[in-house]
Amino acid sequence: MLFRRPIALLFALCSPAFADEFGDKVTPLLAKYCFDCHGEKRQKGGIETHHLISTDAAFRNHRFLETIAEQVESGDMPPDDEDVLPTDEERKLLVDEIRGVLKQLETGGFPRNPGRTTIRRLNRNEYNYTIRDLFGIDFQPGKDFPADGAGGEGFDNVGDSMFVQPALMEKYLVAAKKVVAAIYDDPKHLDRIMVARPGDKTAPADAARTVLLTHASLAFRRRVTDEDLAPLLANFEKKISTGDGYEEALRPSLQALLIHPSFLFRFEADQSDKPEWKIDDFELATRLSYFLWASMPDKRLLKLADEGKFSDPAVLRAEAARMLADKRAETLSRHFAGQWLGFEELREVAAPDPERFPTFTQSLRVAMYRESVEFFNHLIRENRPAREILNADYAFVNAELAGHYGITGVLGPDFQRVALTDPNRGGVIGQASILTTTSMPLRTSPVKRGKWILDTILGTPPPPPPPDAGVLPGDDKSTEGLSFRETLEVHRTKASCAGCHEKIDPLGFGLENFDAIGRWRTVDANGNPIDSKATMPGDISFSTPNELKQLLLSSDELFLRNLSRKMLAYALGRPLEYYDEPVVTDLVAKLRKDDLKMQTLIFSVIESHPFQNRSAKR
Repeated sequence: MLFRRPIALLFALCSPAFADEFGDKVTPLLAKYCFDCHGEKRQKGGIETHHLISTDAAFRNHRFLETIAEQVESGDMPPDDEDVLPTDEERKLLVDEIRGVLKQLETGGFPRNPGRTTIRRLNRNEYNYTIRDLFGIDFQPGKDFPADGAGGEGFDNVGDSMFVQPALMEKYLVAAKKVVAAIYDDPKHLDRIMVARPGDKTAPADAARTVLLTHASLAFRRRVTDEDLAPLLANFEKKISTGDGYEEALRPSLQALLIHPSFLFRFEADQSDKPEWKIDDFELATRLSYFLWASMPDKRLLKLADEGKFSDPAVLRAEAARMLADKRAETLSRHFAGQWLGFEELREVAAPDPERFPTFTQSLRVAMYRESVEFFNHLIRENRPAREILNADYAFVNAELAGHYGITGVLGPDFQRVALTDPNRGGVIGQASILTTTSMPLRTSPVKRGKWILDTILGTPPPPPPPDAGVLPGDDKSTEGLSFRETLEVHRTKASCAGCHEKIDPLGFGLENFDAIGRWRTVDANGNPIDSKATMPGDISFSTPNELKQLLLSSDELFLRNLSRKMLAYALGRPLEYYDEPVVTDLVAKLRKDDLKMQTLIFSVIESHPFQNRSAKR
């Protein structure tokens, strides 16, 4: 329950130590109505509010505050069965004060902080891409690494969640040996790597220094010092002294290069005498390349950094534009969009039942995934408006996927852009990759699809289900002939479930014409006509995916803020904090000023204060 506590605690919390506007006005109401059920001793539903005792605490828990405001404003909290309920005046005061705090966050009325990212290792994808760009080896040597868990904001490039287990260090060594072996097994490739060889005027040690300096400068993504080179050269000289040839003597040094901390980790220097500072050109080049390419800076970027030109705003924007035109920028679609929107799960996680859905072949799975990648690539490459994420009038399909959608006239395995005549299909909401990953193996899931819209699209995740919520059937075939919607209606009669389902389910009902693998249907598994009519709180009704998309676009602030928030978090590689909210506000303003163009968002992230600066404290 979201509200109440002893008066003694109330006065303690409102003591001078916590004397600020939030503590004076909001905390007493939370203490009176919330703390009994959501306090220090009891956290019903896993929710606690007793820590909200100051403006600083409110800032740090701002996403949670919005949920409190919505629940209090709607009357969902405290529930009607409580002995003591807040008056209308108290509800209004609480909501107004919370919204005031949130407005202060959006406008930046507090000390700003660029934040700091935890030292990060290369994740599995970044390792593979970096090896590819460093040595031209493209066989994914990191495929046996443990999977990278998603950190704050849902991305696998967040330093806080990138642990280094002992087993991973062993795999780094194995991968380094495989990479160097692949180089040495290809004479032409080896010749490209050996940029210097001993000769009449070049001693073996001098040639080896040139080779190692060249590749270490790229691998470490910065200037290389004599101290860096000393152990690598020592390895070479030890092997030469035992009779190994020049090339063979370089093998262990090249392997050592790939397990060096400066290769495996992305370091950014601290400046202990400053509260915050602008990162140097090499660090900025590295941030940019791993944002846009998920890989190392190329020689051009490092040359500009070495010349001190990279932080020049005109140079930085020109290089970002060049990088977006490069095919390596597809990583934004694969890893940013794939993890944000969830279609990356289609590759291995989604598992439609093969007997119920025999047309869901491996090639169709790949085609569904490629459609989403090609679609997001197009949005960025052609600088399309962000609104097309939700409502495009085109799709990218090959013959198999076109047949799945009922689109005629598409031949062959290659993907092509086609104009859509069905307004229900365009945008990510109508893509089979999303519809499949938000379904169950045997049926659609209005709950998962509704939650996906609230959380992934709008950035307003519903609270977790209560412990006694129960489990819905995994199959929508009913021996009683009930539609799954009717079964879900029974589930929603539980008082503990009704409040959340009232907001979640209608969004999913509007997509019920899409089956569990994204095909259009008019009847369900029991032969009943699809009932896609949906009514949201406030008597907002719709009944088709197209009407749902228009509803989402009619008030697009939540969508644009969430898109901006996710892009910024992915670029920074850290969870966003309360002090990032004004940055998000600024990103949305710049998007609106330039017709919502996708590249404008990317450039604005790159030019933002947190992207180019680092602080001493989080």
